[in-house]
Amino acid sequence: MQDLIELELRRPDAQDADAGYWSPFVQNLLRVICVVTADATSPEINRLRARLVEHRRQLSHPLHPQEARSVTAACVRDCEHYLQQTRHDHSAREAELADLVAILREAAARLVGDSVDFHATLLKGATRLHALRELDDIRELKRQLTDEVASLEQAVADKRKRDEDAIAALSERIDTLQSDLERAEAQASIDPLTKVANRGGFDRVLTRTVATARANGVALSLAMLDVDHFKQVNDTHGHQVGDRVLLCTAEWLRGAVRHTDFVARYGGEEFAVLLYDADLAQAETRFQRVIESIAGRSYEYDDHGTPRVVRFTVSCGLAELTSQDSDQDLVQRADQALYDAKRKGRNRVVCRRPSRLGRLLHLS
Repeated sequence: MQDLIELELRRPDAQDADAGYWSPFVQNLLRVICVVTADATSPEINRLRARLVEHRRQLSHPLHPQEARSVTAACVRDCEHYLQQTRHDHSAREAELADLVAILREAAARLVGDSVDFHATLLKGATRLHALRELDDIRELKRQLTDEVASLEQAVADKRKRDEDAIAALSERIDTLQSDLERAEAQASIDPLTKVANRGGFDRVLTRTVATARANGVALSLAMLDVDHFKQVNDTHGHQVGDRVLLCTAEWLRGAVRHTDFVARYGGEEFAVLLYDADLAQAETRFQRVIESIAGRSYEYDDHGTPRVVRFTVSCGLAELTSQDSDQDLVQRADQALYDAKRKGRNRVVCRRPSRLGRLLHLS
């Protein structure tokens, strides 16, 4: 595909007709890639899929040929970046596994080899002790017996010291490898742009937090938030400023909630916040203040020497966990509340409780 793009860029006569031909082709190709990757759940593939969806959206509108070629080239760059990143990740994981195998192999070699040497030492000592029966001089017998006992004690002490040193060295390597794996897992759960948890991290924490809330009998609320008119921010100020808006939203959310609350980027311009030990009324009061605070702030940036200001708002949907809810029931109800907040004019908080019919169906 890269060759085709470069060919089109070199042809000054490739105008509207060519763009009109290739845009549907690229859209269909992107649709196929999205379908093929539908079952993947890694953060990298989720980011790639989001980028491809955005590229498809851009190509669905009439574009100047140069803009169409630019979007298509961006598609290729995103795919190449993903392949390079996953190749690097796979290589790193293979190196970690190889290190584990090396540790196991070294431990086995030390166990077998050192045991053989130690047993040989004991066997030699036993042979010498057996030979002492031939001595008639009791004083010489006592002297040599003392020497043999001391030799055996030293052999045992030496082996113990070798074992302790070997175990310490291997344990240090295992601890280092474990730290590397934990750090890699933590990084895989973080959204690289906003530095809060990503969708995968949210799903794992949601399951764990729901179980904990049920076990301890405490309330659990979920807030789903969406930046209002985010496409307009991108179209007006550019994607780089749009990224900064998402980063600001994440930082402002983290600063406005408790340290026990869990903030995640759910996808695109949507965020999720888990509020442990907070019922729906408490969550509503808190997020009324949050959205008012965000609406009163602004992001300022320099546009080629001209100061620019971006002001934006967020909409929020809230739901509280019930005894009949699954994890997804809670998410779905909070998402429906967010949709209601958007429909009612944005920049507001809407709570959603289980319907009576839903409660009856759970009880039946």
